[in-house]
Amino acid sequence: MERAPSTRTLVVALVLLLGACTAANPSASPTPVPTRDPNALNVTALLDLSGSRAPNGAPQRDALQLWADQHSTATPRVKLKIVDVASSPSKTALELRRAAVDDRADAIVVGVSVDYDDAFVAAVQLTGVPVLFTLPIPEPATHERGGWAFALAPTPAQLARSVLDDAAGRTALGADLVVSDESTTAIVERVALTNELARRRLTANVVTVTQADATQKLRPLLATTPIVFLAGTPRTYIEAARAVTVGTSLYLSYLCDFADIADLHDAAALVVWPGSRWIAAPSTSQSNPARATFVQAFTDRTGSPPTSVAASASDALALLWGAAEKSIDPASVRDRLQSGTFTGVSTTYTFSPSQHAGFNAGDLALLRFVGQRTSPALR
Repeated sequence: MERAPSTRTLVVALVLLLGACTAANPSASPTPVPTRDPNALNVTALLDLSGSRAPNGAPQRDALQLWADQHSTATPRVKLKIVDVASSPSKTALELRRAAVDDRADAIVVGVSVDYDDAFVAAVQLTGVPVLFTLPIPEPATHERGGWAFALAPTPAQLARSVLDDAAGRTALGADLVVSDESTTAIVERVALTNELARRRLTANVVTVTQADATQKLRPLLATTPIVFLAGTPRTYIEAARAVTVGTSLYLSYLCDFADIADLHDAAALVVWPGSRWIAAPSTSQSNPARATFVQAFTDRTGSPPTSVAASASDALALLWGAAEKSIDPASVRDRLQSGTFTGVSTTYTFSPSQHAGFNAGDLALLRFVGQRTSPALR
């Protein structure tokens, strides 16, 4: 039986239909076309700065503004516009279209969790400009029409391999637990983990929870399970996870932030999560100067070290600026992005026409919590 389309898919499709089919009112005055600065690269960033969808976009906003401030005299000049999509899938789709059509953005940065289905892929393609994703999505080039989308974060498959490789090196897999609250980020990670376990001929033991029943369901399981993977942002699981003791290893999401981990109290010492090795404390002094400078400047500006996601947001502007050096034409920027290697803060990105997920898996590492205002350590 053919599966009915999801509500989110219908919402995005409706947004596209309304945008494409609404007839113009002949008596209305034409909408003024924004004035174009030929020496400026117009970039719109879509972030969740309000609402309940996680992760919150504040660290990405700080990273984007930091890069823009540090490069205010660079050529081409980057004109950054940050839009709060307020944790709304429908507003995300609307603002994606508005950025391309009304604001005439030359590129768009999407820093929110999205259901990267066929409808959203179509919405990205209709923009006709490079769209850079700073949160994990599947390899965009696997979609027939994925030519404008670029993934800066590791793919869900890369992240699943990373944590399972680490866990397998510590104990025999098979008695582990995958926990999901079935949020957008959790579903993506749950699917990737179960697929990777299946590739290893193992069956995933999956437990789904809600905010209301997570503590009751998880506490007895966490006390007897040696390896637990908490899919998606960890907010739902925090109270139950505080009770974890030595003997249980918790693997958190790439998307977790330091405040979430600090909220685990003593159990914070028992968690690890995948992230860029270049934001870890031992690495910053050994990496290239730009990486060390970013980590220090971000920490000075915000009072907390950057997450991997914040580093990817900074990299998004750096990549676009570098690709627009000769021309800000969107097609030219896309062509340069997909034909080169770019050294960023989070990783060294490599793209090609058949590869639009550019994160180097060799730069993934398991990170360990040191303190809310201290860079994480490598495990």
